[in-house]
Formats: sequence, C-alpha cells, structure tokens
Amino acid sequence: MEDEQMSYTIYELMSEVGVEVSQLVDAGLELLAGVERTRKLEIVLEEQIRKSLEDINVVVLIVAGIRVEEDLQKHRIMGINVDDDPAYLYSDEVMGMAIANQIAGTKAIFNFKRYDEEKPGIIGTLGPMLDDVFAGLVAGSMSKVFEE
Repeated sequence: MEDEQMSYTIYELMSEVGVEVSQLVDAGLELLAGVERTRKLEIVLEEQIRKSLEDINVVVLIVAGIRVEEDLQKHRIMGINVDDDPAYLYSDEVMGMAIANQIAGTKAIFNFKRYDEEKPGIIGTLGPMLDDVFAGLVAGSMSKVFEE
C-alpha cells in the first residue's frame, strides 16, 4: 500500500496558522515613516511578499518555523518550555534574520529589528517562532520595495 502524502501551498500552510498575505501587508505598512501609505504601495508590497514566497529558501524557513512552533506549543520536545518566550531562545530571531537577509540582504536585517521589536499587526499575535519568521518576511519585503 502506497503512503498517501498531501501537498500544501505555502499560502495554505500560512492560513492554517492564521496568517494571510493581506495581514502581512497591513503589518508592513504600519511602521511606515516618512512615506505616505497609498493603494499603489499596498499593491507593490503584496507583490513583493508573493514574490518572496516563490523563493524556496524563504519557504523552507517559514515551514520550519511553522513546524517548530507547533512542536513547542504542544510541548512535543522534552525539557523545553517556551510558553513565556524566554530571552535565551534566540533561534527564532536567527530564522527571522535569515529570511529578511535572503530577500533583501544585510539592510533587511536592520529593518527586521524594527518589526521584531514593534510587532505590528498580525505579527504581535503570533507565537515565539512565528512572530520572528513573519517579521523577517515583512522586513525583507519592505526593504526590497524601497530598494527599487
């Protein structure tokens, strides 16, 4: 008997954890400084987020974050309890910075710091791994938008 495997798009996996692209766009634009929020900017950011989600390295890091978050929430890893997002857990920041860097290089890591600290919109509602993973996606995409 063959092992049936289901395949999911990155959008379906994101949706399962309560994250939609439109929410990421809103979060990204929430920290705008010195630039007017326009419909055109919303569209450009959404397009960049979607383009970033075509990068296999970005997708794999996001999926890894989703899987780890689930394992942490369900206490599947003996001896590890991150219910209170301990300061000594920093692999989440490493993943967020890796995503930001993959999208837009070193400058995006500095932008990541803003999104990680402020946690705008949907980012502020996510668990310890996913808030940084999606902060990295938003920071990298925002950096890329303003680079062009």
